[in-house]
Amino acid sequence: MSESERRETSVGPVLQPTPFGRAVVAAIQAENDDVVVRDEGAYIRVHTPCVCRLTKAEIEAQLGEVVRFPGDLEVAMPSFSGLVEMTDTGAMWWRASEPKPDTPR
Repeated sequence: MSESERRETSVGPVLQPTPFGRAVVAAIQAENDDVVVRDEGAYIRVHTPCVCRLTKAEIEAQLGEVVRFPGDLEVAMPSFSGLVEMTDTGAMWWRASEPKPDTPR
């Protein structure tokens, strides 16, 4: 798959490069396959193919502390690609051209 094809089918958050943002990246890497992370200095872009899932429990495991979810994520995520659904237990991004997948874990 070419880089442009990968971008067209990828979804995920753009995060601030803070300890919380890096914990979100680690949680996404733990919970998804084929994760591509681009650290752009001022922000971190995370891409997964078609669907990206994230759970509050995995962020807390990465940080070692309780997080306010989705509030803490919303503050650390200035942008994202795809559509997003956030609940009090997880978040999920998916391609706008596809039907919504099963809900977050």
